[in-house]
Amino acid sequence: MKKVLFAIISLLLVFCNLPLFALSETEKPKVVAFGDSITAADKWQKYIEQEYGIDIINAGVGGDSTRTAMARFRQEVIYRSADIVFISLGTNDAAIDMEKHTPLEDYKENLRYFIDECKKAGVKVILNIPTPIVDEPYLTRHDPEPFLEYGGPNGLLSLYAEAAREVAVEKNVIYADINAAFLATDDYTKYFPDGVHPNDAGYKLYADCVLAVYERLWIGDVNGDGSVNQYDYILVKREYFDTVALDERQMVRADVNCDGEIDQYDYILVKRAYFGTVTLLGN
Repeated sequence: MKKVLFAIISLLLVFCNLPLFALSETEKPKVVAFGDSITAADKWQKYIEQEYGIDIINAGVGGDSTRTAMARFRQEVIYRSADIVFISLGTNDAAIDMEKHTPLEDYKENLRYFIDECKKAGVKVILNIPTPIVDEPYLTRHDPEPFLEYGGPNGLLSLYAEAAREVAVEKNVIYADINAAFLATDDYTKYFPDGVHPNDAGYKLYADCVLAVYERLWIGDVNGDGSVNQYDYILVKREYFDTVALDERQMVRADVNCDGEIDQYDYILVKRAYFGTVTLLGN
């Protein structure tokens, strides 16, 4: 009887004193940034590193498209046993006047391949939607003729940005809509002096877009213990009933349906994820 009573008391203590954040500070993920020259500059990653106290492996190569980067993908990402990868490609794919150009449907297939291989290897993915192009300075280095039917280079690039969004939704991965963020500013052209590469303010805006979604890699894992379980859905339920206060990062993880508030729908989704009847975003 004493053993049974002790077990009951222990169980109650577990549920009354749920850890709000159990992720070990020493367990830092191995993160790779896989991209082109905008990644190779190693600027937007610095803001992520500072915010989270992590080191990001720079696997950016100037001039790369998804097609030319294919040969190094497994070496740079899979064989490194990465935990997280940022895939940041598309600008050079849309360079229709150059050898590195990738037809739109091939671009989508290449992104699918990268994502599928990452999922097989247990690598979490954030797909960075390619930045816009400023036509005038871009065309000082490119033949304008092939871009005319698209309304200019940025018109064609916008098709690649939309294709990347479609693949992200199809494959249930997190994406940072960097393209939309720049276009939403009062004048996006001021961020790209050469038409393609951001200035310092542009890299900061780029990083802000990534930071806004980074925490969603652990959607549903509210207490940060590495899995979505009963502790998480109890925390979400307690937040909803205002009996526990989650911090800012935990709130992002708890907002499972991404509607900007914690409610019964989030609790239900986390509970279903725990029982394996629903798959959460990014998983």
